[in-house]
Amino acid sequence: MRFAFLLLLLSGCSRDDPPATLGGRTMGTTWSLRVDGGANAISQKEIQQQLDNWEAIISHWRPDSAISRFNASTRTDWIAVPAELVEVVDLAQQIGNDTDHALDITLAPLIDLWGFGTAGRRDTPPTDAEIASAQEKCGWQHLHTRSDPPALRKDIPGLYINVSAVAEGWALEHLAQHVESKGIHKFLLEIGGEVLARSEWRVGVQTPAAPPGEAAQTLRLKDQSIATSGVYRQHFSADGKEYAHVLDPRSGRPIEHNLASVSVIHASAAQADGFATALLVLGPEAGRELAKKLGLHVVWFEREK
Repeated sequence: MRFAFLLLLLSGCSRDDPPATLGGRTMGTTWSLRVDGGANAISQKEIQQQLDNWEAIISHWRPDSAISRFNASTRTDWIAVPAELVEVVDLAQQIGNDTDHALDITLAPLIDLWGFGTAGRRDTPPTDAEIASAQEKCGWQHLHTRSDPPALRKDIPGLYINVSAVAEGWALEHLAQHVESKGIHKFLLEIGGEVLARSEWRVGVQTPAAPPGEAAQTLRLKDQSIATSGVYRQHFSADGKEYAHVLDPRSGRPIEHNLASVSVIHASAAQADGFATALLVLGPEAGRELAKKLGLHVVWFEREK
């Protein structure tokens, strides 16, 4: 789940010439583009079409998408997929390698089991036996990629994937390239709360559970991105215990530490997106240790006790 960011005007933008704004919906959330100096060189329609094309490839919510077709297959030989899907999977696997596999896109069977995926919500936790059964269909080491020709392969017939932890960041980076190709070089892109800035903008990081419009910190982004992963808006409660939607690959269960959200600032929107999820999985101690090792700029929020 992504927290919203407050998008504040670029210092230097005059009140007489505010940024032009375009927007729409994609990947089950919203997108927006703010262009300093106007957006005459680009249209809402062309951006929406580009996002729709990518959604048809990487959205696990769409039964006709390329990723859904791969997930539905029980074949264990190479399955042809669009190059974009291979690129997203390679990105996620690399972030997994860098984080001791705290990010694992093969957890989709567990995500569905816990009621946070396409199988529908639940209000009671699964049994130990159900968790163990789902874990048998998971494992990053059982997923393989090939770039030429683009294809994916699974070792386990029941393995399927969910790339939502990196999809928005990946889309931001590619959309930014499209905007820049139109000669626009001062803009702010946002998808579902993930933000990419070209030139210098100010953004406010919202406190978890705070009212809309209330920022805990205001940050300057200059040719950077910020992505947030958090727990409090997607969860269910049973017998007085809360179960967050972020799962730990090691246990197959929701995380239980006190971190409420992790925001990562990075030159790469895709890297920021994936690292935010991985650090949230690792928790406050191991997460901070890894962030220091990788040289990441991170904003941490803990849950109120």
